[in-house]
Amino acid sequence: MKTSITTPKDILHLYGEQERLVQESERRQITGISRSTWWRLDKAGKVPDCRRVGGRTLWLLSDLLMWCNGKSH
Repeated sequence: MKTSITTPKDILHLYGEQERLVQESERRQITGISRSTWWRLDKAGKVPDCRRVGGRTLWLLSDLLMWCNGKSH
Protein backbone atom coordinates (compact mmCIF):
# COMPACT_ATOMS: atom_id res chain seq x y z
CA MET A 1 0.00 0.00 0.00
CA LYS A 2 1.41 3.36 -1.05
CA THR A 3 1.27 6.22 1.45
CA SER A 4 -0.22 9.47 0.14
CA ILE A 5 2.01 12.44 0.95
CA THR A 6 0.20 15.70 0.38
CA THR A 7 1.12 17.92 3.33
CA PRO A 8 4.20 18.72 5.40
CA LYS A 9 2.55 16.94 8.32
CA ASP A 10 2.28 13.77 6.19
CA ILE A 11 5.95 13.73 5.26
CA LEU A 12 7.09 14.40 8.82
CA HIS A 13 4.92 11.53 10.06
CA LEU A 14 6.31 9.23 7.36
CA TYR A 15 9.88 9.94 8.50
CA GLY A 16 9.00 9.92 12.21
CA GLU A 17 10.13 13.53 12.61
CA GLN A 18 8.77 16.74 14.06
CA GLU A 19 8.99 20.11 12.34
CA ARG A 20 12.24 21.91 13.04
CA LEU A 21 14.77 24.17 11.41
CA VAL A 22 17.72 22.51 9.70
CA GLN A 23 21.22 23.97 9.37
CA GLU A 24 23.45 23.76 6.28
CA SER A 25 25.33 20.63 7.36
CA GLU A 26 22.13 18.67 7.89
CA ARG A 27 20.62 20.09 4.70
CA ARG A 28 23.58 18.59 2.80
CA GLN A 29 23.02 15.21 4.48
CA ILE A 30 19.30 15.21 3.71
CA THR A 31 19.57 16.31 0.09
CA GLY A 32 22.99 14.95 -0.87
CA ILE A 33 23.69 18.21 -2.71
CA SER A 34 26.84 20.27 -2.15
CA ARG A 35 26.67 23.88 -0.99
CA SER A 36 27.78 25.29 -4.36
CA THR A 37 25.29 23.22 -6.37
CA TRP A 38 22.52 24.11 -3.90
CA TRP A 39 23.38 27.79 -4.32
CA ARG A 40 23.03 27.49 -8.12
CA LEU A 41 19.71 25.68 -7.76
CA ASP A 42 18.55 28.34 -5.29
CA LYS A 43 19.38 31.16 -7.71
CA ALA A 44 17.34 29.31 -10.36
CA GLY A 45 14.38 28.99 -7.94
CA LYS A 46 14.51 25.19 -7.92
CA VAL A 47 14.89 24.51 -4.19
CA PRO A 48 12.88 25.38 -1.07
CA ASP A 49 13.26 28.88 0.33
CA CYS A 50 15.50 29.32 3.33
CA ARG A 51 14.89 31.32 6.49
CA ARG A 52 17.45 33.69 7.95
CA VAL A 53 17.62 33.56 11.75
CA GLY A 54 20.34 35.35 13.69
CA GLY A 55 22.66 35.44 10.69
CA ARG A 56 22.19 31.73 9.99
CA THR A 57 20.58 30.17 6.94
CA LEU A 58 18.02 27.52 7.91
CA TRP A 59 15.37 25.41 6.20
CA LEU A 60 12.19 23.79 7.45
CA LEU A 61 12.71 20.04 7.62
CA SER A 62 9.34 19.41 5.98
CA ASP A 63 10.26 21.66 3.02
CA LEU A 64 13.44 19.66 2.40
CA LEU A 65 11.73 16.29 2.75
CA MET A 66 8.87 17.32 0.45
CA TRP A 67 11.38 18.62 -2.11
CA CYS A 68 13.44 15.41 -1.97
CA ASN A 69 10.27 13.43 -2.58
CA GLY A 70 9.27 15.57 -5.56
CA LYS A 71 6.29 17.15 -3.84
CA SER A 72 7.38 20.81 -4.07
CA HIS A 73 9.22 23.18 -6.39
